[in-house]
Amino acid sequence: MAFIKKKFLWILSGVLIGLLLFVVMPYQISYSPEKIAIEAYKQSIPTSFGYEYNSKSSIHIIMYPGGLVSHIAYAPLAYDLSLKGYRVSVLEMPLNLAITQPLAYKGVDVTNSDKIILMGHSLGGVAASIAMESNVVDGLIVLASYPLNSLSLQGNPQILSILGSNDGLLNLDAYEEAIKDIDIEEVIIEGGNHAQFGSYGPQDNDLEATISPSIQRTQIIMAIDEWIKSTLLP
Repeated sequence: MAFIKKKFLWILSGVLIGLLLFVVMPYQISYSPEKIAIEAYKQSIPTSFGYEYNSKSSIHIIMYPGGLVSHIAYAPLAYDLSLKGYRVSVLEMPLNLAITQPLAYKGVDVTNSDKIILMGHSLGGVAASIAMESNVVDGLIVLASYPLNSLSLQGNPQILSILGSNDGLLNLDAYEEAIKDIDIEEVIIEGGNHAQFGSYGPQDNDLEATISPSIQRTQIIMAIDEWIKSTLLP
């Protein structure tokens, strides 16, 4: 009896350790925000879903972070976008994996939002594209990413794709296959790479950018601002 009890305790301990590793490890290997992101985050409004800027604007961008990247790493991009007059909400995701909760935008109060645009970086763009199937969403922006289910997006002209020419992580074959049957506006940032869509430092297997993070961020914001004003606003 004592042997069985001891064996049961060993099995239980193994299960608990496994669960702990499953919960903790993604945070341990996630990319952390750089100092500039932490400083921008301090200017944000904390919320139950993450944080946001410019809460009173009716043009609303909801941001899905990249896979295994802290949501705080997107604070500089979100803050600078808010200076253009947009409400920008950044979602905090379980295990830093947006794909685990693609409908997380439903936790954001959009009562006063006239236009709702989902935006995601890398794996976050894939997650945002899943939520794009909802009729309450007006537009989709994918940053170094592509839609998961392109069939559901056929005939929808309100999709913007922004790429970096020096992206070493985006699978271009999969990207081309995903967008071949949908109407999408594409902007390529010359010299930009994958990691500089956020502010979390270099990323494994990415190519080196030939422009600074601030220049890449400025070009991203310019492309988004021009696309929203020309496509979604009267």
